[in-house]
Amino acid sequence: MYRFLQRHFLTGLLAITPLAITSWILWRFYVLISSTMRPWLQRIPAITETYPEFLLTFFGVVVFILVITLVGLFTRNLIGIAFFRVLERFFEQIPVVKGVFSAIKQIAEVFLQDRRTAFQKVVLFAYPRQGLYSIGFVTRDEADHRLVNVFLPTAPNPTSGFMLLVPREELVEMTIPVEEAIKLIVSGGSIMTAAQAQEVGVSVGRLAAPAGSLPPDATTGKDREQ
Repeated sequence: MYRFLQRHFLTGLLAITPLAITSWILWRFYVLISSTMRPWLQRIPAITETYPEFLLTFFGVVVFILVITLVGLFTRNLIGIAFFRVLERFFEQIPVVKGVFSAIKQIAEVFLQDRRTAFQKVVLFAYPRQGLYSIGFVTRDEADHRLVNVFLPTAPNPTSGFMLLVPREELVEMTIPVEEAIKLIVSGGSIMTAAQAQEVGVSVGRLAAPAGSLPPDATTGKDREQ
């Protein structure tokens, strides 16, 4: 009976936790926008006298999204680029703030930019020793460099990890999409599908095979594209 309750309780907890966390984040976002934008909207009599309270928050969210979008458009022209460079230099001159600012900026650039430039591809390689294998993401791959920059995330929190310089011939590119690989890491491998397990097995076989017996598409790099 105890094992039955424990097994099903954990199953239910795993099902509810993502929904609960997502709902909590959305609710906090709603409260933040409401407390920030509502006082400004309440200063407009035409809006406060015509629309109910919940629509004020809705208008606030719309205005907030529009403002962020306009800031993004502003940062893409020469004036915006110069303006934000001045702001960045100002923050970088403050002794304590510059460390926090630089760290947040780097994290945002990695996880908020286009995945095609942040995490370029999913690779498998031997780490931390021969016989053990890890899944990582290529973050920089120069054709004329032997070493490839690979981000090795930690499970279940893929926002932390290690930056490794791995020889190109020791990497095997996988066809698993970046988003699916992140889900796999967050779950600790518990949601690995049969197709993914089969690909991992094939990739491990390529790494374990002698270098001369590898097929043309076994390793990453520009050579196989030629």
